[in-house]
Amino acid sequence: MLKLKQKQRYPLGAHLIVKHFGYSHHGIYAGRGRVIHYSGFAHLFKKHPIEMTSMDQFSFGKPIKIQHYTNPRFRGKYVIRRMRSRMHENNYHLIINNCEHLCTWAITGVESSPQVLKMMNRLTTIGYVSSVMSYMNSMILTVTTTCFALVFYIKKKLRQKAKMKMPAHLYVKDKEQKNQYK
Repeated sequence: MLKLKQKQRYPLGAHLIVKHFGYSHHGIYAGRGRVIHYSGFAHLFKKHPIEMTSMDQFSFGKPIKIQHYTNPRFRGKYVIRRMRSRMHENNYHLIINNCEHLCTWAITGVESSPQVLKMMNRLTTIGYVSSVMSYMNSMILTVTTTCFALVFYIKKKLRQKAKMKMPAHLYVKDKEQKNQYK
């Protein structure tokens, strides 16, 4: 017997999230299988405005999660009304005005993007680690160079000392042999 996949129902004004590789995409459920979202660069790096699309277009067939809020300022139809008030706006910016900013604004009244904050924290951590590694690398290079210089200096001094202890007739003989091969 063929089993049909039942479509999940979402409450009006729900903040929907679809995880992609390296980021998540956000939209607001507007009813009748439609989502209002900032498509941004979803169309092959061509910037698009806030638009209403089908659930399938929004999710690209990936699982959809709902972002829950403990004390939302707006709910249901009011969230959708707020989203519709910005329809066709085309001011997408990955860092300061993305799809997550839009959805949090529609529900809380404040634009925020926790994924941007996480990205900034990761980049800051990478920056700190790389600067420490760079510092360590320069220290290691300095130590390595100093060690080689000390080794060459010690070898030179040992050779000089060895030549001084050598009996004079052997020292002269050694010099003559070196001159023969030149």
